[in-house]
Amino acid sequence: MSPPIGTSVRSLNSEPECWMLGSSKVCERVTVSYPPNVPIPSGTIISWKDGEHTFYLREREDADDLLEDGSQEGLIHAAGTSAAIWSLGADTICKVKAWSDGLESESDTIEFIDHDWSRSFLMMKRVPGQTLRDAWPYLSLPQKSQIASQVARYCFKLAVITSTKFESATHRGVLEPFFMTTDPSHPSWKPKPLGPLSLTDLNLHLSKSFIGFEVGSTLHFYHADFGPGSIMVSKEGNVEVILDWESAGFYPKSWIASKHILNAGFYLAPTQGTNRMEWRDFFVSMLKERGFEPTTFTKPEPKEQV
Repeated sequence: MSPPIGTSVRSLNSEPECWMLGSSKVCERVTVSYPPNVPIPSGTIISWKDGEHTFYLREREDADDLLEDGSQEGLIHAAGTSAAIWSLGADTICKVKAWSDGLESESDTIEFIDHDWSRSFLMMKRVPGQTLRDAWPYLSLPQKSQIASQVARYCFKLAVITSTKFESATHRGVLEPFFMTTDPSHPSWKPKPLGPLSLTDLNLHLSKSFIGFEVGSTLHFYHADFGPGSIMVSKEGNVEVILDWESAGFYPKSWIASKHILNAGFYLAPTQGTNRMEWRDFFVSMLKERGFEPTTFTKPEPKEQV
């Protein structure tokens, strides 16, 4: 990815404090009451309060100068070459993800796409709590069971929404790497959505990658990433927020439980005394109670080259 994902948010040499978001937007933080002490910056798209600060998202101007090596300021998470998160204030978070045409957006109101840099920018409000991944070693068995039951209940409620097409909530393609074939010419950082597809086309597509996969006659809305890093919990053991909705879409019912068995992304962090598959086992057990049974299927044997 060029420029690298870690340079997506960079500090500007300015007062008040500002950050360049991608190639065309600036996030400006002002320490004043909101409003009217300071005039709203020209080109402002949206503004919001964060404690004693007011933030403005505006268009870039010619006078905006970058600080050297300012990209690392506020960086709190980096996931390979395609995702990173910055903290810009007490409650303001900026999430940057690789993007490509046809990809579903996590938000239609506080997200913008930088087409030149092939990435999306999502402004979010910080919520109290920890990720389930970080909190897991300190939770009691009843709390772990309660969290798995809560998330399974949310999963069941989402699955009530159905479709006859493999698609996102806004009728776009779905980002599910397990359903895609590897193309050596496709950049590894660039998302590759699949679809939208009819049930017939989805069956045909999956038959090339799986043997015995049951698509069924109805597809169900599914978050598709209930991993321990995507769930925020309170210290009391309650689910506060579900993050990372970019892969949400309408999937075969059998895939909802099966993915959690196949995907190592649902494993816990490798800490001493922790069974890395414990969250997966708790959650799949609760999914089964809700009627989501994993399916049995295999990958076809690779064909010999002639």
